[in-house]
Amino acid sequence: MKFSSVLLLFCLFFSACSSPEYPEFREMKNVKFKSFSFSDGGSVTLKADAIFFNPNAIGANVTEVDLDMYIDDKKVTHIRQDVSAKMNANSEFTLPLDFSVPLREVYKDLKPSLGNLLNKRKLGYRMEGTLKVGLGSVEIAVPVDFAGEEDVRF
Repeated sequence: MKFSSVLLLFCLFFSACSSPEYPEFREMKNVKFKSFSFSDGGSVTLKADAIFFNPNAIGANVTEVDLDMYIDDKKVTHIRQDVSAKMNANSEFTLPLDFSVPLREVYKDLKPSLGNLLNKRKLGYRMEGTLKVGLGSVEIAVPVDFAGEEDVRF
């Protein structure tokens, strides 16, 4: 009985009257530097909220974030986090992200000073990867591909 009800929900999610749509990335909010580390060439830990919108008539749960992060078209880090976020029907949902960026990857060709890094107020980025969305015991990978620029506050 449990498997058939999960299968029914899955079918409703992906075959309702209108074609189902993938959740869409809306924006990054609250991008902040948490800490700096000078070991291994230096890195910065960032914290941000990724805002998505679920355009479907049924909700689900986001169970995993698996994203590559690019800054200035250079892959700087891979984010893989197990999460537990409810994705309500026809509404926005927030995924908190916490990740480290090795500065040597961002500034490979430059020799920036700490002052230059601290004065940078905009962060241009691109995220590419997937969100795992679960409906009962069934999971699907939802593609994410987004580019943007955000204010960064210390």
